[in-house]
Amino acid sequence: MTTITVTVGAPAHGGHCIARHEGRAVFVRHALPGEVVEAEVVDAKPDARFWNADAVRVIEASPDRVVHPWPEAAQGGVGGAELGHVALPAQRAWKDAVLTDAFSRFAGIEYTNGVLAVPGDDERGGLRYRTRVSAVAGDDGRPTMALQGGGARRTLDSMPLATPAAEASLLATEAAPGDRIEVMETSTGWVHVVRGTRGAGKALTERVGDLTFALSAHDFWQVHDGAPAVLTREVLSRIGEGDRVMDLYAGAGLFSAAIAATGRTVTGVESAHGSAKSALERNLERFSGSRAIMGDARRTLERLARDGETYEGGTIVLDPPRAGAKAATVDAMVALAPERVVYVACDPVALARDAALLTERGYAFDDAQAWDLFPMTHHVETVASFTRQ
Repeated sequence: MTTITVTVGAPAHGGHCIARHEGRAVFVRHALPGEVVEAEVVDAKPDARFWNADAVRVIEASPDRVVHPWPEAAQGGVGGAELGHVALPAQRAWKDAVLTDAFSRFAGIEYTNGVLAVPGDDERGGLRYRTRVSAVAGDDGRPTMALQGGGARRTLDSMPLATPAAEASLLATEAAPGDRIEVMETSTGWVHVVRGTRGAGKALTERVGDLTFALSAHDFWQVHDGAPAVLTREVLSRIGEGDRVMDLYAGAGLFSAAIAATGRTVTGVESAHGSAKSALERNLERFSGSRAIMGDARRTLERLARDGETYEGGTIVLDPPRAGAKAATVDAMVALAPERVVYVACDPVALARDAALLTERGYAFDDAQAWDLFPMTHHVETVASFTRQ
């Protein structure tokens, strides 16, 4: 194993920091900007354009370095808390730097709004927020997680990112070796456990403000206990005055139902999940005039355009997968001529690339706000809005 000494530079997308060694970029984990560290290079190929490395000894520590709150996920441990060695305010500064750089580099947009904390997160130290947690049963049936950088697994003794009830249920659950264990704590106070495929279709109820949502255990729901309310408020504040809204990648209908509850006519679009009525359909059917379309987002947009449908004066909301919407879907969306686009993103680089596509196609960037919905990790959630010029 090659060991090098480097001065750590700016954070990079993905939970690393960038350092330089003999003219080569080195992406270093478990370090902080400004630190001097010894790092072990994961694969020191002499002709590689860059190396990946793990900091193994801190020579000069950052004042933002703290003791990792989850020892099992510290260096050499399981994944899922790669920024645990970083003080919580510095974690948000880290994410802000990555988002600001992505907007500037890929879209030529200046982002200055920072990364906001969900109310209550500071008081609990960025812990105890996950209502959804998962693991894989080991040989003895107990929950395990994969170690960073390899296929080996470690039996869990704690899960401090989870709410207390979700953590207790996860650690108390045993399953057949190799089965996935999933734990969900709903906002109504009920905890459900899925072992393998058993229980995946169980009906759950979530509540956000005055709205209730029916979904199954396999349906997507935000993992942070405060995220549904935070994101709903952010989206509602950006959709404008139009009375027609399309919600792409609508999932169980979190945004669709909240928007429909304001009296607007909503079309929610989500990939089909078989013959059973989807959570999106169930959660929109109470709103007269609104509809759920089960199908691929791009293909649905293209079909609606062929049918002569338009969203002039209206808004399209989208919350795509981590890879983003990409050019073909952006083109199909723009073809419907919405007045506004509200983009919810869990990946800053994908958002910035799609923002560039939107601005190139005549949609001016209005504003964005990032939220720290995943403390102790490098992930950040951002809501951005664009207006047709």
